[in-house]
Amino acid sequence: MTRGAGAAGPTPARPPAVDVAAAILVFGGLFGLTQLVVGDFVITGSLPAKEPIVGVALILYAASAVLGLAVRIGRFWLPALNLAGIFAVLYLLAMGRLLHVGLGLAYAAAFAILLAHHRWFAEVRRAGGRPAA
Repeated sequence: MTRGAGAAGPTPARPPAVDVAAAILVFGGLFGLTQLVVGDFVITGSLPAKEPIVGVALILYAASAVLGLAVRIGRFWLPALNLAGIFAVLYLLAMGRLLHVGLGLAYAAAFAILLAHHRWFAEVRRAGGRPAA
């Protein structure tokens, strides 16, 4: 039996838009991590209790990058959808800088793409394999 060919048939090809959503998640996560390393806090701003928020931001940015990679192979659709929605709302609420607006709109686009292609993720899960490239 060939890889990806199971009882449900061959795995479906990955839509190009899913690659875009994955790239947004990976880029946003890596960008946020570099901002934390450099010290220019994108989310925390001038809040007095930065340490707990920086720890949470570190986890969320790392999760964004990891989920972006997982989305490319058709996995973890719901956590990626939720994280993209959370980041979109957080960035759009902090519209003090143009960077926040751009990242918020990018995450909103990733959210919309993931939501629009939910059937593809279900087909990949049913096929039990990785998507065709």
